[in-house]
Amino acid sequence: MSSFKSMCRFRTVHGLYALVLRYARHPFRQFYNRIQAHKFGVKGIRFGPGARLQGISAIQMGEGFSAGPGLWLEAVLRYEDQTFTPRIVIGRNVEISTWGHIAATHYVEIGDDVLIGSRVIITDHNHGQYSGPHSSPEVSPRLRPLDCDKEVVIGRNVWLGDGVVVAPGARIGEGSVIGANSVVIGTIPPFTLAAGAPARALKRYDFAAKEWVIVK
Repeated sequence: MSSFKSMCRFRTVHGLYALVLRYARHPFRQFYNRIQAHKFGVKGIRFGPGARLQGISAIQMGEGFSAGPGLWLEAVLRYEDQTFTPRIVIGRNVEISTWGHIAATHYVEIGDDVLIGSRVIITDHNHGQYSGPHSSPEVSPRLRPLDCDKEVVIGRNVWLGDGVVVAPGARIGEGSVIGANSVVIGTIPPFTLAAGAPARALKRYDFAAKEWVIVK
């Protein structure tokens, strides 16, 4: 009965066409998720429609993972004539909204209970090298070599707002919040609210006062 009520509510909000699309593909989605859970060796993970998963052998995933439509999750093993030994480590109960993109040529770590908004990019590499040796702008970006010497580490209980870019070499401490459309290029300390491009600390959580206080 509760399932029927849920369907009725969904139809009221989204319409009959959306209802048919959602529930017609539901059994196939369940089957797909069971296959992926078996590949990762965990239970209770869910991928939305259109997921693009590559380099699964180099990805470790905790239980309770959930992603909306359009996830692109890739451990890059090869690009043009380059080969890599990447590793992506995702903790327990990580939730990603729509159209997330996580990619690694070296190392990306996402801690337990991280919440990730829509259209968030987390990557440890660039197309080309810009700090030495330098890539030439006369070479197509697609043909420039990927770098593979940086790490991205995101601590537990972090919240990344919609449109956030976590760039190569970034580290985000436990319990921090990154505002929408921010670009993280360095280190954000634990329990910090940061925003901007590049992101900078705006507030920190004061455990004694139990409130977020402005960073002076």
